[in-house]
Amino acid sequence: MPASNPPPRDTLLARARSAFANRYGGVPSTVSWAPGRVELLGNHTDYNGGLVMAAAIDRGTVVAGRRREGSTASILAANYDETDRFSIDAIDWPEAGTWARYTRGVCWAVSGWAGALRSGFEAVVLGDVPLGAGLSSSASLQASFAWFLIAMGTVPGQSPGDFSGEGGDARLMELAQTLRRSENEFVGVGSGLLDQFSSLFGRSDHALFLDCSTLAHERLPLGNPAPAIVVCDSKTSRRLADGMYDRRRAECERIVSAYRDRIPVEGELLLSMVPLDWLEAEWDGLDRVGRRRARHVLTENDRVRRGIESLKSGDIGAFGRLMSASHASSRDDFENSSEALNRLIEAAESAPGFVGGKLSGAGWAGCTVNLVQADRTDEFVEAVRARYARETGITAEIHVCRAEASASGWAAME
Repeated sequence: MPASNPPPRDTLLARARSAFANRYGGVPSTVSWAPGRVELLGNHTDYNGGLVMAAAIDRGTVVAGRRREGSTASILAANYDETDRFSIDAIDWPEAGTWARYTRGVCWAVSGWAGALRSGFEAVVLGDVPLGAGLSSSASLQASFAWFLIAMGTVPGQSPGDFSGEGGDARLMELAQTLRRSENEFVGVGSGLLDQFSSLFGRSDHALFLDCSTLAHERLPLGNPAPAIVVCDSKTSRRLADGMYDRRRAECERIVSAYRDRIPVEGELLLSMVPLDWLEAEWDGLDRVGRRRARHVLTENDRVRRGIESLKSGDIGAFGRLMSASHASSRDDFENSSEALNRLIEAAESAPGFVGGKLSGAGWAGCTVNLVQADRTDEFVEAVRARYARETGITAEIHVCRAEASASGWAAME
């Protein structure tokens, strides 16, 4: 069975235009696209003020639409065949857990950032980011929808050209923080900045570095040819791990509390500000669980630093080994892996073309992300799928991706 490859972006755009014509009639004036993302290094470091490496991928979300008179917004989510209508002058909260929370949240946050939207609109949203696969379909939707509003000319004082050239990255970071505020305050998800940053800052065949404390960032080449990014879905659910994310945050905070009076900082002390050698020297006197969680975060920050140097020197093999070390640390110290994820990694390690791999996102279930030699991708997919099915009785869903460019919006062509 071949790997599950995404349809070309042009196909997604054509489907969105067709859905727009069927629902609203005519053609859209504006279209936009934004990618999902994978985390390459930096697991659970973002909310601890640490370092992260990710890549935007060639799976994303398209928005196609046009302005309309008045203040009414109408949005068709073509993946679900559901339509949401609301007033941009009085945006209320829809039911929690629905896609409409994200699109309304973007309108709400962008209006608070740049000023009230200039007009209503009608739009179609369509995506091919696998849901629940740790590829950040939500940030892809947010970024694409924000770009749609900006490219359509409904956001006061903002145009696509403002986000390129000198000062462009600073404006992109403002937009990323705006979208994070939307997810934190309107959607109600306490995420870090990584997802929105990745969707807005992506570059083809490049990894993305972000310091979550200072917002320093960099785009780093993955090589020529760049490896494939292969996401393996274990087809297991995180429902059994409900509450584990908040528990890990609390366990990290116990170590922060031990140092709060000893490390002077302006503002909030974050775990990543604690020196690793302090943790190691005082190991026996620290909380027995929290110290292992902290060791994962602090050594993960170090793996990101070494990963930057590996990519700058063109040593993708060393980078892959750091990814595998990250998985071991997540498995043993942070304890956010699972039997299914470990079996997927073990299958990947023995498969042709494997460069490195780790669990993806929050962990406990879901997916692994692997770097694979581009010319051996099919062999890798077949080997991993066969071994995982043999050992678990489950057929993994496997997505072959590549690092992709960032969100964009433009005038639609008929």
